Amino acid sequence: MADVDLAPSSRPAAPAGVEADTVVRSVLFLAAILLAWISLHPFQDRSQPQLDITDGGNFVNQIGYASMFLLLAAWTFFNDANRLKPLLRPALVVMLAWFALTVVTSWEPGLSARRLAFTIIVLGIAGMTLLLPKNVRHFADLLAAATLIVLVLSYFGVLLVPDLAVHQTSDFLEPEHAGSWRGLFPHKNEAGGMMVVFIFIGLFVARLRSVAVGGTIAVLALVFLVLSHSKTSIALLPCVLIVAAIAGRTRRPIVGMVMTIGGLVALNIVSIGSVYSDAVREVLGQVMDPSFTGRTDIWQFAFDQLAQRPITGYGFLAFWGTERVVYGLGQSFTWASNATDAHNAYVNLAVTVGIVGLVPALLWSVVLPVSDFYRRSAQPDDRLLATLFLRIWLFGIYASSFESALFQPVGELWFIFLIAIYGLRYLSLARVKS
Repeated sequence: MADVDLAPSSRPAAPAGVEADTVVRSVLFLAAILLAWISLHPFQDRSQPQLDITDGGNFVNQIGYASMFLLLAAWTFFNDANRLKPLLRPALVVMLAWFALTVVTSWEPGLSARRLAFTIIVLGIAGMTLLLPKNVRHFADLLAAATLIVLVLSYFGVLLVPDLAVHQTSDFLEPEHAGSWRGLFPHKNEAGGMMVVFIFIGLFVARLRSVAVGGTIAVLALVFLVLSHSKTSIALLPCVLIVAAIAGRTRRPIVGMVMTIGGLVALNIVSIGSVYSDAVREVLGQVMDPSFTGRTDIWQFAFDQLAQRPITGYGFLAFWGTERVVYGLGQSFTWASNATDAHNAYVNLAVTVGIVGLVPALLWSVVLPVSDFYRRSAQPDDRLLATLFLRIWLFGIYASSFESALFQPVGELWFIFLIAIYGLRYLSLARVKS
């Protein structure tokens, strides 16, 4: 984005050339973000059991994302690829190197290798996508367009094909969610998480471009969020807005960093701490289900397994859903062995890459982004952009205390979370250069 010194260093083109360039940038941006948000298999039929793709992977996803990566790589090559260099931070390099090591030590090397390759592709797509908008206002316009497309499709789904857009009693898994809206997303929790992000985007667009458009986005997303019955997302929305408002106004970066990261620590003490602390469970029991709808059993199971391989874990994203867990460990432990993930991104990552791999991952995804926020540019438009990125980042790390939204091969929230991390990095560099 030109406003944060991301535009290619080239001579001004003729008006027709500029117009064509804008069209190409816009089309590529929308294609990339809608690929992540809509996916290649929207409106899934949940009355049928999901196919097991741990052996061969999802071929359609592989083709789609690989093609998108190649298109963006070709565009970036001809538009100053050096602009990607700031994203290759030492923490990211160390993290990926350790992930690669866990592929070698994985008990499912093929599965870990495929998922790591896919994760790297998504990391690259997110980084290159952020270079496409010509300035902050163009970025806002494109985000508004993509968000409205997803919202309209989701509402149409609820109205026209409710069997595929609203949880039903006939769902093969979790029929208890019947009546909860999910739109084009696979699950109500994913829908709820994205609706929170859309509210942030709506507020950003309203401040920067159009009150009518931004307000429409925010209202549509808020209504959908409520009807999704996603308790975690509904509870976190006001928390994130309050924390981001206070953190954005504090003049002492250390205070803001302690507040934002401290909130994450507190959430995990309350959630994961309930597994080991009777006191925490008793307090929680006064106001809510202390098992977090069964999550504590999954966390206990995950910690028991992590204790067996604390250094390298079981291999990058090669634990949940594998035959050794479902049919092997499941014979000796609880129903939790059938879980699809740890319902906590940090526990999920620790189990698969070990405690050692968790450290650089937390440094890159939690510590560095908030540090970048306090080194951002002071330009008005950049402040609004930084606030958007801060809110998305905060919601991502907080929601990951109850869902495994981060560090997945694909995922709607994971993709926009990457955009936020990269955006904060570029904004911090804009201030240095200014």
